[in-house]
Amino acid sequence: MLAVVLLVIHTIIALGLIWMVMQEMTKFAELGGAFGSGAAYTMFGRKKGLDTSGKITVALAVAFFIMCFLTSWVLSR
Repeated sequence: MLAVVLLVIHTIIALGLIWMVMQEMTKFAELGGAFGSGAAYTMFGRKKGLDTSGKITVALAVAFFIMCFLTSWVLSR
């Protein structure tokens, strides 16, 4: 039962991470974004730090990494 719950949570986190990465990619979808000109839309130079969506993406990536280890540990027992 615990394995099924962990797999469902793992799947939800994975889908959320895919969604957030795709949302981040649309910000720099122009031709210049391929060459690193993501700072073209900032007023005072490059962006410093992460915005809210960037923080959510990092949190989902960390949660996905932890869930990978936790799920594999539970399934191996």
